[in-house]
Amino acid sequence: MAVYRCRACGYIFDEEKEGKSIRDIDVCPRCKQPDDMFVLVEEDGNTEGKEEK
Repeated sequence: MAVYRCRACGYIFDEEKEGKSIRDIDVCPRCKQPDDMFVLVEEDGNTEGKEEK
């Protein structure tokens, strides 16, 4: 499971807490910006800092 952050509003999308993959959403739940605004911040306990969607 991975954690993503919206570049527009800072919303944190944690796949484990949300119970779904980032690929299952089309827009940020908070600011409604397109899903390509999310950057990967953590995957399997490792901080990445790279964009991924």
